[in-house]
Amino acid sequence: MLYDGYQDDYEIFVMNADGTEQRNISNHVGVDWVYYAHGDRLYFVSDRDSTNRKYFLYEMKWDGTEVRRITDFLVHDSWISARKNGTEFVVSINKNDDWDTRDLFIINYKGEVLKQLTDDEFHNTDAHFSPDGSQIVFRSNRSDIDELFIMNADGTGLRQLTTYPESDSTAMEWEYHAGPPEWVNENTISFISKQNSNYSIFSISPDGGNFSQLTPDTTAEGFPSNEGWHSWSHGDSLIAFNATDWKGNFDIYVMRPDGSDIRKLTDDKKYEQAPVFVYPKE
Repeated sequence: MLYDGYQDDYEIFVMNADGTEQRNISNHVGVDWVYYAHGDRLYFVSDRDSTNRKYFLYEMKWDGTEVRRITDFLVHDSWISARKNGTEFVVSINKNDDWDTRDLFIINYKGEVLKQLTDDEFHNTDAHFSPDGSQIVFRSNRSDIDELFIMNADGTGLRQLTTYPESDSTAMEWEYHAGPPEWVNENTISFISKQNSNYSIFSISPDGGNFSQLTPDTTAEGFPSNEGWHSWSHGDSLIAFNATDWKGNFDIYVMRPDGSDIRKLTDDKKYEQAPVFVYPKE
């Protein structure tokens, strides 16, 4: 949540799945942003031990306790994921502090680099392991605009997954043509994309088939919306996502994968974004 724009203060909040009992668990002036959860642990980037917008990777329990810095090197502001029961992570790192090039690495829970996966001049970010940990889907601008690519978890077998419609010119260069992906199950990868002047959540199979739009072009109230960063619940029964209403407010919604049962969980003037499901009892 953007808690205080004047201080560039992004706080981490938790709430029940019905939107009740919202509470701040980071309570630190600066940027704290959760990008992944495993069991009862949250994994987030923060500039609390560096300077503004220069991030290390951290872990903490879902209630805000047991905060631990994982890396002693800076990581890029990017979605991550884990495999092997939360002991190995795929992260994006700026090359030589160069914001124009970002490479993907696998690290362990101690912050030790296990393998570098990319080594090129592109923006390689927002990586997500396949459910069995053998492949990785990620976002890259290696085809001029950002698209999704898949590779084996050792960096081999690179192939392009998405192709933005040539007839659509509504996404500016800096906007998501293919946004941060989530590898949901063996048949589904979801991502966001601005198409026909509207951000929506889409899904595609790892082989490039079964392309579909998951979110409607209107909010539950019937106003135009833009759906974005999202997370799937265990069992793939719910999608939590942020969306904007006609006033431009960012709020958190949940819905079923078929687009039904859309519910708004937050309702205030602050920017609630990037929800992640977390399971405290695991």
